[in-house]
Amino acid sequence: MRKFKRQAEEAAYKYTLANVNLREEKSTSSNIITVIPAGSKVQVIDGEEDWYEVVYNGQRGYVYNEYLSKTKYTWTDVTLRSYPSSESNPVTVLPAKSRVQVLSENGDWSHVMYNDQEGYIFNYFLSDDGNPPEGYDFEYFYTDMTRFVNDNRIKSPTTNLITTDLENKLTYVFEKASNGSWKQLYKWECTVGKPSTPTITGTYYVSGRKPYFGSDVYRVKYATRIRGSYYYHSILFNAEGTEITDARLGMALSHGCIRLAVENAQWIYDNVLDTTTIIIN
Repeated sequence: MRKFKRQAEEAAYKYTLANVNLREEKSTSSNIITVIPAGSKVQVIDGEEDWYEVVYNGQRGYVYNEYLSKTKYTWTDVTLRSYPSSESNPVTVLPAKSRVQVLSENGDWSHVMYNDQEGYIFNYFLSDDGNPPEGYDFEYFYTDMTRFVNDNRIKSPTTNLITTDLENKLTYVFEKASNGSWKQLYKWECTVGKPSTPTITGTYYVSGRKPYFGSDVYRVKYATRIRGSYYYHSILFNAEGTEITDARLGMALSHGCIRLAVENAQWIYDNVLDTTTIIIN
């Protein structure tokens, strides 16, 4: 029996970066419901690696992720400015951990939307998870993961902890020992995001799972959500899920999700509870 609890996620919104087709299915050959104009606000229902399920003007369908804004978080109080300059007029002040939608980057500044207000934020004050860049001492992250998690006294709401080393393409699973320290259970080779669609970095918390997802081209199994459309999941199967079509591990070639051998993805899916801490770097 799987031991996990599902958590409701707060409503999320993104903005279209260009005129984009709202489609009936997750396929560029599926029927077009309507064309969403550039700069439109859409409600995100779900995300699965390269497609988002959204609602626009009461119509529900799928949009390819490259045409939607990217989610970032402030890790300190920061001023939203009217132009990409520290001398420009302030629009408002965002508290730490605020979620913004990045429309584009202009040098060291990000053009963003926050609560339907448009402006610019200096890139340094944004992160994937709302934590500052200096959150942990990463000295041993790539050479001794057990020492890293214990030296930093990493906390997890559950008895497990997951870390992924993007440089060496390794995913670790830890279990809390009776003395409160972390004991390594598993060390698995994995495949991570390619340079054009990198895996997010930061601290996250498991927030649900799906037995599978895919499109008319591929299917993945045992998907455990990291955040948004990013998951730990199996290597690739054909659309029917009956045959493995891409078993490569130890490479950077995904759309941002972290691929694992089927049995390892299933272990996380079956055993790791929601709210478990994940650290990716």
